Amino acid sequence: MPLSSWSFQNIRNRMTVRLQVALVTAVTCSAAVGIAAVGAAVVAKNSAQANANQQLKTLARTMADRLDQHMFERYREIQNIASLSPLQNVWSKDGAATRTILEKLQASLPEYAWLGFATPDGMVHAATKGMLEGVSVAQRPWFVDGLKQPTVEDVHDAKLLEKLLRTSPDEAPFRFVDVAMPVFDEHQVLAGVLGAHMSWTWADAVRRTVLTTQDTANAAELWVSARDGSLLIGPADHKLDVVLLTDAAKSDGVLFTDDTSSAPMLSAMVATRGQGSYPGLGWAVVARMPVAMIYAPAHQLVLQILLIGGIVAVFASAVAWFLAGSVTNPLKALAISLDLIGRQANVTSVERQHGSLDILRLSAAVRSLLRRVGSAEASEQNANSTIDTLQREVEDQKRDVEQKMLRYGADLHALQKLADTDSLTGLLNRRAFLPFAEDAWNYYRRYGRAFSILMFDIDHFKRINDTFGHAAGDEVIREMGKIISSGIRATDKVARFGGEEFVVLLRETDEAAALLMANRLREKIASTIVTAGEHRISFSTSVGCALGSSSARDLEDVIQLADTALYVAKTSGRNRVAMDGVTAEGRRAAA
Repeated sequence: MPLSSWSFQNIRNRMTVRLQVALVTAVTCSAAVGIAAVGAAVVAKNSAQANANQQLKTLARTMADRLDQHMFERYREIQNIASLSPLQNVWSKDGAATRTILEKLQASLPEYAWLGFATPDGMVHAATKGMLEGVSVAQRPWFVDGLKQPTVEDVHDAKLLEKLLRTSPDEAPFRFVDVAMPVFDEHQVLAGVLGAHMSWTWADAVRRTVLTTQDTANAAELWVSARDGSLLIGPADHKLDVVLLTDAAKSDGVLFTDDTSSAPMLSAMVATRGQGSYPGLGWAVVARMPVAMIYAPAHQLVLQILLIGGIVAVFASAVAWFLAGSVTNPLKALAISLDLIGRQANVTSVERQHGSLDILRLSAAVRSLLRRVGSAEASEQNANSTIDTLQREVEDQKRDVEQKMLRYGADLHALQKLADTDSLTGLLNRRAFLPFAEDAWNYYRRYGRAFSILMFDIDHFKRINDTFGHAAGDEVIREMGKIISSGIRATDKVARFGGEEFVVLLRETDEAAALLMANRLREKIASTIVTAGEHRISFSTSVGCALGSSSARDLEDVIQLADTALYVAKTSGRNRVAMDGVTAEGRRAAA
């Protein structure tokens, strides 16, 4: 049984039915309240977001329209002044009269930081307060474009007027919006360009005015962006996505959530559209409001629902506790009566319990059951005696079977060892060796994992038998097996193939490693003295090596190559190693 299921049942087993009923009521009420709170939260948040979206778009559109309206009025004023017939014959003649007109216009609208008239060669002929008179503005964009047509230049830092307008070193840098109009004389000949530099501070004044007239003024922010995404009003280190600006220009506005600040902000972006003859500068207005503030009323509503629901759940649980008592008291009395049956021998039945139809039926069923239990106890005792006898017989038979199985297992293990092991050396025989070699061959064919086969044969073994006897020959074979098995790695396998012939499987070895291993074992064997009775016998071995190769058809081909190499070693003088028809000495000489 899972631990979680056991824990839950264990907890329930420690609780009365009355308590469980009260808890179920509390949980049900709490769940209902929670579902209602979640539903209310979803509805309230969706409604709050929809309202905020509409408010922010309205706020941004109001700001954008105010900017367009203000720029249109200034654009039209400069255009009207430039086209006034009475001034056509005085633009380039009387600088003082022109300056007076310009200063009166500046007095009525303080955001005109500078008004001036420049002749076609770019020299300022007249200007408010005489600033820049006699100075060339031929390279300024507003003059260059104003010679061709009515133009508006986007917000930029002051260049020539910065030093003339600054009254304090701590004053913020001046930024202007330029309006320029070509001026013609009474003969419709170009007389020059009328230019107006409007301080950008007017836009911030418009922003404050818009915010104070909206319901969201205490929480909303307003930014103004140029067409390249840089902010004209807003944090200087922030830049808007040009894709958003493009989308806003193509539609009535875009909504997005800005996560770049410390708190997520719901934002609405609306593009300015120009007005009348004023073409617009591609500005966009962004209205922003903290997401947390938008959802605050929804969160407050959820908390109120949870509080009220909690109170209702507590009250419902108390009522359930009270009502459950009248239902569970008869059950409690029945449980006490049943407990006495198990503790007192003279108690054999229970009293009838009342309170509901279910309890009445349960009480009657228990009484009937107890009567049946009394009549069954005698039969149970007889049955228990018979069962004990049968169990003892089964246990005896089980022990006999287990002992036989242990003997069979030991016999099978001994037979398996006899089948796989050479009786003289204790090494693997050919039948047991081949599965390991086949496994190495399969790994080579599938994964390219190299392996080698070494074939050993005792030199002049027949002479040893004839000279010292077969017992001495057996001792030489045993010593040969010990030297080879102790000189290879744990992953390698050695087997006696028959007579004086041994085979070694080397995994993960190339030609150099196989030759090194073969020569080391050969030298160890050649330096070994075997004692057989009174005789001290020295002997040597010849070794044939073969590597697994793609030209081999199967494992038998590799073993045959090793056997052929062994023949070469034998015919080349014995006590040496050969591979691919060449002895190790021949390989070194060739190298």
